[in-house]
Amino acid sequence: MKPWFSEAKSVSMLNAELCFLLKDELYFGPDRYIDADRSKFTQSLDLPSIPRQQPTMVCTNELIGHEDELSAYYKQVVKFAVHHGLTFNSIRHHFWLRFRLWNGEDNIHVSFPWYDSYSEISRFLNALLSVESGEIDYDIDQGWEMEADAYEDYVYLRQRDPDHDETHTCIRVPRGELVVQARQIMERSVKIINRLSDLMGEDVWTSYVRSEPVFMKKPVEIERKTWWRLW
Repeated sequence: MKPWFSEAKSVSMLNAELCFLLKDELYFGPDRYIDADRSKFTQSLDLPSIPRQQPTMVCTNELIGHEDELSAYYKQVVKFAVHHGLTFNSIRHHFWLRFRLWNGEDNIHVSFPWYDSYSEISRFLNALLSVESGEIDYDIDQGWEMEADAYEDYVYLRQRDPDHDETHTCIRVPRGELVVQARQIMERSVKIINRLSDLMGEDVWTSYVRSEPVFMKKPVEIERKTWWRLW
């Protein structure tokens, strides 16, 4: 038992979900610019019409059966990226994932802002499934620190800003329901990512992509010597 466990607020349940981020525009301008009119360097994107709770993300429980629609959105992103001569590194944030834990009634939100790929999120979920007692996870990055432990059938979570020594969330929640949700999220996520990979011709969600994805059927040389594959 860690000293901070005694400070943890007891919460009856947490919702858990993995979500695919959505953006309504693509930026193709310079990395740094002075001009205040950013619209000169943005391309509007049509968001998928998938019914969802949040306009800027679609979660796995909303996405099953709608993978084709999300794929059409991603193809649009790639099409405009090719048109403007962008590398994948310039648009990778359009393919980011997010993992969320929340309880709306108690106004509790636990975030994982530095986890962009499924491999990062599944590492946490697998630990949640396998660790019945002891440390589930500890991670720290810029302005973010996460501690997760299992103890006496509860999961203890503490989210802090280590740079300013501020605790944002310190709670405990029954482990059983979280384990059920974690297993369901992983099953849905694998199915969705496999389907998207088939539709796109490349998997850019499972792990960090270090080389240019091959999205096209035939290689075409475009401006700035960037190679893609188009449909």
